[in-house]
Amino acid sequence: MDHQLATSLWQQMWQGLRGNSAPQPLPTFVDTATFSSAFAVSELAATSIGLATQATASLIASSEPVEVNVRLASRWFQHSFMTLNRPAPQLWDAFAGDYASADGWIRLHTNAAHHRQAMESVLGQHHHRDALAQEVSRWRASELEQAIVDAGGCAAEMRSAAAWQQHPQGQAVSLEPLIDWQITPSGPKPAWLLPQARPLLGVNVLDLTRIIAGPVATRFLASLGAHVLRIDPPGWQEPGLDEEISCGKRRAVLDLTHTDDREQLIRLLRQADVLVHGYRADALDRLGLDAETRQKIAPGLVDVSLNAWGWQGPGAIVAASTVWYKWAAVLLNRGCTGSNMTSRHPCRCRR
Repeated sequence: MDHQLATSLWQQMWQGLRGNSAPQPLPTFVDTATFSSAFAVSELAATSIGLATQATASLIASSEPVEVNVRLASRWFQHSFMTLNRPAPQLWDAFAGDYASADGWIRLHTNAAHHRQAMESVLGQHHHRDALAQEVSRWRASELEQAIVDAGGCAAEMRSAAAWQQHPQGQAVSLEPLIDWQITPSGPKPAWLLPQARPLLGVNVLDLTRIIAGPVATRFLASLGAHVLRIDPPGWQEPGLDEEISCGKRRAVLDLTHTDDREQLIRLLRQADVLVHGYRADALDRLGLDAETRQKIAPGLVDVSLNAWGWQGPGAIVAASTVWYKWAAVLLNRGCTGSNMTSRHPCRCRR
């Protein structure tokens, strides 16, 4: 484990959450086996979980020192369960992945049914990947990305880090803080028990997130004893991720375009202590549930928004899954090119 890098990550995240106050010392790291990766996966896993654990200890006024098992933290970033009597679910659709374009590479995301349908509306239906690859090879990567996004799908040209830094949205994101927060008016003091064994017992969390980042965050809250209720739209499925990200949660289905269901959400919001949402930046506003309204409905609400694009720039209201794929494509291109390349494919690398 790279302790110098872990210290740097710790300081950045601490300052993002606590401002310029001097960060507390790092937790004790044990079993420091790390993933073999082009990126600091294990260091990020250990420090972020350590920071969340330390915040939990402060909440319950525990003086116990914080200790993080690096190997287990790394595994938590990979998966949290193993099937015993059946095969594990497939994480990827048959047509998801990287394809050579006429001028580079592009990554197609087809796990969600509507994303696959959008891709097929642009590239046609194919019986196998090779046929799809031939069709993709006729397109310029940037033009195909835009065509699929315009069709309601998810695709990303695989850019270098330098190219992303020159992209208008890359420039906008670079000017924003890692974590942007503000203090809102307090509400009634909650009657949380804060037991040491399950510190968040009795904390009600309303989960309006999808895919990975938000659901993993709320899964962590559930692991600490919070009552997490996930709200999905009708027909939403994540077959490769459902078991992984729903651990410890309850789930309900609401169509927020319908008045009755929107009123039900408002009733749930009144009971919530924490709201975690990952919709596009303007989505709740368009439903009449902007940040000010949410605070009026639930005074003192801890309101957490994950926005992969950031809050400024031309992509601020683009779906998070689309920009996640853009950024993932940048990471893959950065992590899988260079002296360790073994083929033209950008993601076949020696460890």
